[in-house]
Amino acid sequence: MYVKVLYDNRAKRGFVPGHGFACLLDGAVLFDTGEASQSLLDNMKKMMVSPGEIKAVVLSHEHWDHTGGLWEVIKRCPGIKVYACPSFSETFKKCVVESGGELVLAGGPMDIAPGIMTTGEIGAVYKDQYIAEQALIVKGDKGFSVITGCAHPGLLPMLKRIKETLGVPEFYMVFGGFHLTGMGMEEITGVISDMKSIGVYKVGPMHCTGDKAIRMFGGQYHGNFVPVKAGHIIHL
Repeated sequence: MYVKVLYDNRAKRGFVPGHGFACLLDGAVLFDTGEASQSLLDNMKKMMVSPGEIKAVVLSHEHWDHTGGLWEVIKRCPGIKVYACPSFSETFKKCVVESGGELVLAGGPMDIAPGIMTTGEIGAVYKDQYIAEQALIVKGDKGFSVITGCAHPGLLPMLKRIKETLGVPEFYMVFGGFHLTGMGMEEITGVISDMKSIGVYKVGPMHCTGDKAIRMFGGQYHGNFVPVKAGHIIHL
């Protein structure tokens, strides 16, 4: 299975960087939509992605830097399925429906397409408020991988929960936002060590991971560190 990275804070030459995250799986499932629709569309065009080919959108969480491009996608794909967490705000869910999307609430693990499933809603407290988030689980050619939008519930708790749900011993790759910005070196080192101990073979920290943490992952994972940016294609 191939994943096209369409949006990230960093971008390959010729692509548009922007705060947020988005990627396209198997040419049909869009995970998150970045902060700005035009940047998303520009990067889609460069990666030869037609919005009309997208069959479903999965939103990791409700923050603007992951949902900003959604409305243009719905406009170009009327009736498209939009997978959201049940605890997303009523205002947001209403906007999806009124914009022409088919709202699907993922309270628990749910198949999206062959080899692609969502964890369903995983709750966390962020800035003293409850936040609902979901991640994608991919069964690709090289085993199970996980893609995170921001990992607000904590990267390790999310991965451990997924392992328990699937009953798998290891992950081929974990990439996306790891939400480690602002953490100290000792805490980041602990996260990296724990990821190795639970069987994460390759990592691609992006978006909200933070520059320091990204460098530390590179130093610890060496050849199994993948410097993912907008414009990259990943084979899972």
